[in-house]
Amino acid sequence: MSTRMKARQGQRGASLLEVLLATGCTALLLGSIAAVAKRGKDASSAGVSASVVSAQAQRLVDRIATELVNVSSSSLPLAPAAQRAASWIEFRQVQGFSNGNVIEGAERKLARVASPEDPDDGQDNDRDGMTDEGDIVLVLDTAVNNPPNLVIARGVPEALEGEIANNNVDDNGNGLIDEPGLALVWATGGNSVTVRASVGQRGPDGALQLRTVTTVVHLRN
Repeated sequence: MSTRMKARQGQRGASLLEVLLATGCTALLLGSIAAVAKRGKDASSAGVSASVVSAQAQRLVDRIATELVNVSSSSLPLAPAAQRAASWIEFRQVQGFSNGNVIEGAERKLARVASPEDPDDGQDNDRDGMTDEGDIVLVLDTAVNNPPNLVIARGVPEALEGEIANNNVDDNGNGLIDEPGLALVWATGGNSVTVRASVGQRGPDGALQLRTVTTVVHLRN
């Protein structure tokens, strides 16, 4: 075999090796890009979920504030004990005035109740990462027998974010003990109600997203 033919075979062999190396490098590069893209997508999905849950918590406290802002303070029940919060509140909204007297509407009630999908039994029956979560309902007239409950929020945990239920300790350091997922605080004869609410939801990555919003509602009357 001539020297020229041997050289040509060597060139062909080197070209094939280069193709194989290039193919392997390309596969590794594409695999790395796919992994980075997946991590970015997962992070984006988790971020979207957190934003959604935050918006749900904000809408809940805004809805409650809308109900309470025009409340007659004299219609509120006795205030919760010191360092405690209530999971419900009954109230009457001011409808107007007559001869200097306040005209109050029907007694309403806001409360956290057990979710039908997750009864209050210490178990995570619906497997969403929360145990005994509840719904926030609005009763438009407590004087009516078996009144329809207007559900204004779901996914409210048994205890406020950072709190452990029924251990008689202020776990989240907000000055309250064992506060529920909807925590309402007011003073007897006072002119404001502090509303704290946590809302939870399982994100696309399977992790529980829990967000808490607090607002102070200043009563008009």
